[in-house]
Amino acid sequence: MLLNIDLNLLRTFVIVYRAKNLTAAAETLSVSQPAVSHALRRLRSHFDDPLFVRTGTGVRPTRLAIDLYAEISGPLSHIVASTEDRAGFDPAISHRRFRIALTDLGEVGLLPRILHATGSAGSGIEIEVVPLNIETVAHDVLSRDVDAAITSSPVHGPVRQEILFHDRYACLAPADLQDDDGRIRVEDLRRLPEARVGPSAGHRAITEAVTTLGAGILSRSPQVEVPRFTSLPSIVAQCGFFAIVPIDAFAALTVPPGAKLLELPFPSPTTAVHFISHHDAGAASATAWFLNAVRSALARERPAGSATGIPAT
Repeated sequence: MLLNIDLNLLRTFVIVYRAKNLTAAAETLSVSQPAVSHALRRLRSHFDDPLFVRTGTGVRPTRLAIDLYAEISGPLSHIVASTEDRAGFDPAISHRRFRIALTDLGEVGLLPRILHATGSAGSGIEIEVVPLNIETVAHDVLSRDVDAAITSSPVHGPVRQEILFHDRYACLAPADLQDDDGRIRVEDLRRLPEARVGPSAGHRAITEAVTTLGAGILSRSPQVEVPRFTSLPSIVAQCGFFAIVPIDAFAALTVPPGAKLLELPFPSPTTAVHFISHHDAGAASATAWFLNAVRSALARERPAGSATGIPAT
């Protein structure tokens, strides 16, 4: 099905699939929208399938398009990257798009530093963020569907894993809760309902560490489980729940008036923030440049709690 097909057509397909919008795809490819439409007509003829169906805001892929994207996106990205590497990668003039998998906290706390480090605001470099799924991230990196990922738990698979920095954990609690000099009381942890982020966010290891240290205090099963950290402040402030959260990452969020950060009543565990990438990234490649830019932006130790007013312990 992929024999005798122009690679440029497949690249157009991948860009349209990711953008879900022909105008946005044309801007990414630096071509006109009619040119994108023409490429799609050739692809539809080749595969005998509509591939994309119009919606109110753009297009959505057909089942065949979903299967095709899963098959070609990684290898095609590798071919494009290898071609650019042989020609000589220059970040000042390149229009290369890099994909990185982040959690919602990563988007808030880490992405701005990555954008500054890559100079994406003043160059043709593009950064695309995809939601991190801890269960599939190793496959996503190995298939080159993403160039890198950042997670608070190690992953299983033959990928490169580096520690960028360590984070410490504290408790997000209702603002009107009486505390012991900035520390939540054991009886309140036992009494209050807990809101917790599910394992797909990549914090499974720290959840296990916290519940082990808090054995007899914290429940193994929370009263509510959510997929993202950014919903926790509102739940705590408005509903009277508590939540265990990473201090360094949470410093980038605005804690609402109805909530506050408190120390835990037992030794606070720390977690390593892991940088996941493919082993095969040549020293002179565009991917290597991107990975080094992320490292330079994030691989530095910061005093835990320094941005929150919670003293380091």
